Amino acid sequence: MLRNSQPVSIPWGVLFYALLGLAWCGYVAFPAGSDASGLCATSGCLLLRDLMVAGISPWWVGGVYFFLLAVFCLRGAWRLVWLLSRLALLLDAFLLLLMFFTGPCVNCLVAGIFFGLTAFAARPTPGGWFLETPPQPLLLAFWLGLFLGNVVLAFNESLPHLTLGNSARKEARLFFSPSCPACRDALAALGPDVALYPIREQEGDLEAILRLSVLLDAQTPMAEAVARCRDPGEPLPELSLLRGLWLRIQLLRNKSLILRQGVDSLPLIQINGLPGVVPAGEKAQSGGAQGGGEGLDFLRDLSQLNRCPQGAEKPCDP
Repeated sequence: MLRNSQPVSIPWGVLFYALLGLAWCGYVAFPAGSDASGLCATSGCLLLRDLMVAGISPWWVGGVYFFLLAVFCLRGAWRLVWLLSRLALLLDAFLLLLMFFTGPCVNCLVAGIFFGLTAFAARPTPGGWFLETPPQPLLLAFWLGLFLGNVVLAFNESLPHLTLGNSARKEARLFFSPSCPACRDALAALGPDVALYPIREQEGDLEAILRLSVLLDAQTPMAEAVARCRDPGEPLPELSLLRGLWLRIQLLRNKSLILRQGVDSLPLIQINGLPGVVPAGEKAQSGGAQGGGEGLDFLRDLSQLNRCPQGAEKPCDP
């Protein structure tokens, strides 16, 4: 005797997004010989890269979730799919909250898109609506607000800051203002071989920064470039309205970068590691200990630099 059975009703929308989420989690969980996989372009990716849930990578947890969700979709378990997608959305909201106060992770935001799409597409019953129960709007609004906030933070972090000199040398950075006498001493001491981050503090700084950029691009010696950039008679490059607006925004971003570090005076010199000032051949002949002493002498020389408020000109505190 043949058994009659109703065809299984499958939530195809949820199934499609679950498979995309599974593929993304697998792509990030198996980097091709690289520490930075997926779209890792922000500090949050590096911060959360070693995060573990009971000793298991969250990307494996996410992959298992999307796999189970796809299985339940194929079995037509609408109610279970609906509940599971809401629980995952709530957990993802807490992860977004953590990223909001630490650092946005682009990889996690892409995964969050699939968490959100599966939750929006899931229905408790075929033909049902996802806002049928009272907690639905609150949960979705809570998650969406955190998601959009992290997107804005990730976009802001990915925008470049204004740099002069050797912008690729991030291990040595100098934040300076052309109107600050101590900053000019620091520029003369360090030269254009380090990454230079200009800060606009007083009237005329914007024009001086533009002139300094042009002079450094023309291979002008640093001492001469610093002197000429503050000369009102020096030619000033023309900027379009949009380019001038973007330049001002970048200068504000540079200033906010040091303010977030609690810095209240210029120049700010950031060094990653002990700087080496002795050529490699001389270090090999003189020995490692003596080479280290040279590096420490370099740091002592930096410690003698004055801060901007102690100069003869008007202070240029951030």
